[in-house]
Amino acid sequence: MKKRTWLWTAAVVVIFTLLVFVGFQWLAPSFSAENLTEKEAKQVALAKYPGEIMKTTKTDHEYKIDMQLETGTYLIRIDAKSGDVISIKRQKGLEKQEGPQETPEKKLTEKEIENRISSQGRLESIDYVQEKDRSYYKAVVHNKNEVITLKLDPYSGAILDSTKETATIISEKEAIVIAEEHLNGTGDDEAEYHQLPNQTPYYLVEVELEDDREAVVQVDAYTRQVKSVTWEDQDDGDDDAE
Repeated sequence: MKKRTWLWTAAVVVIFTLLVFVGFQWLAPSFSAENLTEKEAKQVALAKYPGEIMKTTKTDHEYKIDMQLETGTYLIRIDAKSGDVISIKRQKGLEKQEGPQETPEKKLTEKEIENRISSQGRLESIDYVQEKDRSYYKAVVHNKNEVITLKLDPYSGAILDSTKETATIISEKEAIVIAEEHLNGTGDDEAEYHQLPNQTPYYLVEVELEDDREAVVQVDAYTRQVKSVTWEDQDDGDDDAE
């Protein structure tokens, strides 16, 4: 009788030991790794998908995070232990925003941009530039002996970037060549240089054509542009201003 009791006791001890061992093995992973905190889960989501987190929900084994990305609103499921992304799914019906929609900004015209930068100097050129990720107006103005290149926001007119360079005055010989090429004629050996207060300096070059007509060509000393052509023996109203 005592022997049988001892055997039952031994069997119970063995079974209990096995149950404890199996239970420990099953629970060991839970003790070895703690769940991610909500902050850590958000960091994982933002690292993989830059955007704006709208909502975070915690379940037993995962985090569900609603995020607004550039292409829409998505539900991202993250494993609470490993931090792995289980799935990402676009949420239909969440893309439209309720309430009144903002009116798109109106792009300023070149004339409006010109008026906004009139205090910067005399406008030489203005162009609208469209790049991959942005657009802007590029304007070049002259102020005394400086050439200023401006980049402006096409909607607000704000100056995004400004660079200045010291302009170089062309030589008298260069001005004569420019005038000759403009009228396809022969210029005098000398040109008159004029520097008036608050104005861009310029040259006046007399040019004679093959048909004996003569004209005075005004050449910008900085930009090399022909500003006007005045024909001799003609009324002022017949001047060719360029």
